[in-house]
Order: sequence, then structure tokens, then C-alpha cells
Amino acid sequence: MAETTDSTALQTDSSALPMLPLPQVIGLTEPQRRGAECVWCSTALTAETARDLGERLTSGGRIWPRGCTPCVCTEARRIFLLHARHCQSCIRNKARCPDRRALRDLALEDRRESC
Repeated sequence: MAETTDSTALQTDSSALPMLPLPQVIGLTEPQRRGAECVWCSTALTAETARDLGERLTSGGRIWPRGCTPCVCTEARRIFLLHARHCQSCIRNKARCPDRRALRDLALEDRRESC
């Protein structure tokens, strides 16, 4: 049963990844634009350490950014707090907002991995 829960959490987490804003694209290096380095801290990424942020369209073309788990979780926490204060669904009923749940799960992911 735990396997299903973990799988569900990962699906929820990944749905929040496109909600994370990127740093200004003009300031990203080529390795950051193609996902070889974290877009926030420039750490070199591997298939095991990278979180795919999804293909993004920019004024300069397409990029394929990725982030390390600590940076993704930090950014998810920041966006979660902003979302919870401004989302009308969250203001009315926090339990019914799927974006809130996805951001929360993503924000807590690094804590689950380190346990």
C-alpha cells in the first residue's frame, strides 16, 4: 500500500513543477538552459538528482530546465506560501485546491527523502 501512496505523491508533486517560476532566462547559462545544471544554484545534475521542470518556451526559443531537489523544494515552499494567500479556492476551502496540495507535497519532498 505504501508503494501506491508514494507513486501518487510523485504524480502530485510533478504536477506542481510547471507552476515553479524560473530565474530570468537571460541570466541562465547554456548548461542551465539544457538541464545539465540546476537553474537556481548551478549544481551539476544527473538523471538521479535532477527534477525535470518541463520544456519552457521563451522569447529566445525553447529551454529544458531542471533543478536539484533542495532548490525545487525551496522554490515550491515559496510559491506555496504565495499561492495560499492569493488563491480564491484556498481562501474559501484549502482542502479543495489541487494546486495547493501539489505545491505542498512538492515543498515537503526533500523532508521525505532525508527521513
